[in-house]
Amino acid sequence: MKIYKKVKVIFLVLIILLSAFLTDISTTEAVTREDLLAQIVKLQAQITELEKRLAEFQEKPRDWCYDFLADLKYQQTGEDIKALQIALKKEGIFKESTSGYFGPITFQAVKLFQEKYSNEILAPWGFKKGTGFVGYTTRMQLNQLYGCKKISISPLLPQQGDAIIIKIKANFSPQEVQGSLNFKKIDFSRIDDSLVGIIGISTKEKPGKYNLSISFPDNSRYEKTINIIERKFPITELLVTEELEEKGFSPSKIQERVREENKKLMEVLNIFTPKAYFNRPFVYPLEKIKDVGAFGNIRKSGSVSLQHLGVDLEADTGTSIYAINDGVVRLAQDFVNYGKIIAVDHGLGVFSIYLHLDKFKAFEGKTVKRGEIIGLSGNTGYSIAPHLHLGIKIKSVSVDPLRFIETIKK
Repeated sequence: MKIYKKVKVIFLVLIILLSAFLTDISTTEAVTREDLLAQIVKLQAQITELEKRLAEFQEKPRDWCYDFLADLKYQQTGEDIKALQIALKKEGIFKESTSGYFGPITFQAVKLFQEKYSNEILAPWGFKKGTGFVGYTTRMQLNQLYGCKKISISPLLPQQGDAIIIKIKANFSPQEVQGSLNFKKIDFSRIDDSLVGIIGISTKEKPGKYNLSISFPDNSRYEKTINIIERKFPITELLVTEELEEKGFSPSKIQERVREENKKLMEVLNIFTPKAYFNRPFVYPLEKIKDVGAFGNIRKSGSVSLQHLGVDLEADTGTSIYAINDGVVRLAQDFVNYGKIIAVDHGLGVFSIYLHLDKFKAFEGKTVKRGEIIGLSGNTGYSIAPHLHLGIKIKSVSVDPLRFIETIKK
């Protein structure tokens, strides 16, 4: 409403100026041609200035939005720069006309914008002062505030073993949006008001730059370079107690059975449900969380080497284990190495896996709700002491469960 009031005022001013001009002519007995031309020039200048102000109001209506999809820098020109200047005007840190030229004033305004939202824009890079360059985090903040398709990606700097969560606020169906990371397909599902896609980064994924591409039915495209960072995984000892040896466990047999049981497990984990069963954040499987066996540790004994692709959580025998989100139990069986194991399908290729249980409280085919008791912790299979091994797989890729739960909350 404020914009329309201002427009109305501008037109009233124009009418007054014209009225005054006509009055001057009618009341002047002798007006020279030069005087008349001078008054016309003066009036035209005033009209031009008012039209300029009117155009600026018209170019940023109340529902204005713009998707910033490319990096922007000093001395660039174009519609992206004009949109940037409009956004900076809305922030109250740019007073000039929206020329579409990235000059010194725009450069300084960008620095002020970056410092205004330093936690979102500068902190991820360890910067304290604005750079004036509109890069990834600056664009993400602009899109968060003014984007038509609000796209958020977390974490900003993923490591091996992380899950990347993509959230898009747009009125498209999941089937209409196509995404890929280095040509690996990303599937989306609508959760509340967002489209959500989840990508698992393997612990063995080569560090470096990967191309994220998302295309929309309106022919727009989002492109982003994702820099996957190397994560150092410590080397620990693959322990076998005397009690386990008596049960027939040895490093070589453990390795052999892991291969066999993983093959059997993958028959279940390769099931892909294209929709998400969940619409709320994931929760922890225990009331108290204490990490006693970190994700990714490389456990060695002689020539045998196994990577721990889950997290061991402290839990006495008989402790209640909760489903970390809604889903369907696809597996509830007793394995030699993994002991009593439950696998829950949460949709979108996301599975949670619970190992070494003492008792099952949910069975194959059962639909479970977040926080529902699905088993009791134990010491079954290859286990040194009672605990819960929690695993998360995304399209068969193992990711850090604790990091996943924290990331998908954001």
